[in-house]
Amino acid sequence: MFLIQDENRLPLQSEIAGGAGVWAVMEQWMPGDLLVLRVAEKGSRAVPRVVWMGLTRGAVSLDQFLGGPSVLRGAAVVSTSSVQRVDDWHLDPLREIRIGASEYSESHQRLLIVTQFTTTAGRKFSVPHGVATRYQRGRRVWHAPAETGMR
Repeated sequence: MFLIQDENRLPLQSEIAGGAGVWAVMEQWMPGDLLVLRVAEKGSRAVPRVVWMGLTRGAVSLDQFLGGPSVLRGAAVVSTSSVQRVDDWHLDPLREIRIGASEYSESHQRLLIVTQFTTTAGRKFSVPHGVATRYQRGRRVWHAPAETGMR
C-alpha cells in the first residue's frame, strides 16, 4: 500500500526539493480503501504534507493528532476495491473523523471501539479496533470547515 514512512525516505536532499524529504512509494498489494491525510505542524502556514495509508491501520493511528505536534488539514478516502483501472477509483472527501467512539456490533454481539468517518456526501462508516466497556461518543480529530457558498 502507499505508505509514507521514515524508512522509505530517499537520501536525496537537494535545492530543487527545498530541503524536504523525497519519499519512495511502496506498492499497494491488494485492492482496498486508502486514507489520504493532509498533515501540518500546529501553527505552521507551510504547505501540508499528504500521507496515504491503508484505511484500517490508519484509523487506529489517528489518535496521534490529539495533542500531538501535528494536525489534520484535510482528509479523504480513496476506494480502489474490486477494480483494476485507476479510472474506476473513487474519492470521498471526509467531513468528520471521530476516534474512540463505541458502537454495538450485531455480528460480534458486543460493544466495540471504532473510528467513525463521515463523508461530505453524508455517508457514515466505522472501522472497529477494540472492545469497549461502555458507550463513548469519541473525540473529533477532523472536521471540515463550513462552506461559505462563495467560490
